[in-house]
Amino acid sequence: MLKKFELDFGQPICIRYENNELQTNKLVDEKLILNLLENFTENSIYAVQAEINSGFLTIKGGHRIGISGTCIFEDGKIKNIRYISSLNIRVAHEIKGCGTNIVHELYKNTFENTLILSSPGCGKTTLLRDMIRELSMYGNNISVIDERSEIAAMYKGVPQNDLGPRTDIMNNCRKDIGIRMMIRSMAPNIIATDEIGNSRDIDAIYDANFSGIKLLLTAHGDNISDIPTRLLKNKLFKNIIILKKDGKPGVIKTIYKLKEDKYAIAY
Repeated sequence: MLKKFELDFGQPICIRYENNELQTNKLVDEKLILNLLENFTENSIYAVQAEINSGFLTIKGGHRIGISGTCIFEDGKIKNIRYISSLNIRVAHEIKGCGTNIVHELYKNTFENTLILSSPGCGKTTLLRDMIRELSMYGNNISVIDERSEIAAMYKGVPQNDLGPRTDIMNNCRKDIGIRMMIRSMAPNIIATDEIGNSRDIDAIYDANFSGIKLLLTAHGDNISDIPTRLLKNKLFKNIIILKKDGKPGVIKTIYKLKEDKYAIAY
């Protein structure tokens, strides 16, 4: 499976697959990088300057372009990225059905707060995306805060990935701000977002939980001991899904369920 293209100034183009990589004879130069950016943005680079300043760009099809170069700061914020030297083109792979069995197994009666935990590259976002789709299809109103446009992969306001018929998306918005906006405006019964970790995010999560909204979240880690202490406070999560590195996204290593105030292995 094709995963990504890596273009670094002065180096051969690198094409990465799931289990191997190839390097072309063509060296990356400034003209190639600029031509690609113009094509990706339909000759309107300035129209997506805010995304570029965040270090990434989402294009039609949900493909994601990572960007690096020289940052120009103004008032403590990135005003522009000049002299772009590298592009990391990640090929989008939406895997419908990878979350179906988990949703059916864990939520036979009602949805409960769930945390998906894994190290990078194990497919937690892929699994999250499909669980959102499945839960939405079964009548849940879901609000997604997609801070880095990786879940829905919005392109000109249109999600490139299928998140289901009852899903509202707040794109390119800081998680804590987006969570509170959705609580007030969209009346969700589930809020979903990716890569929770800092204190602002956790405060907003508790605000949602105190409002009676259920949570579907992901975080970095390999086991329960890697979860920030505040996320385990008051036994916030009823289910903790831990993924393993298997070469395929979303492969389950362990599922913990909260039983009698303790987490026990359910799978």
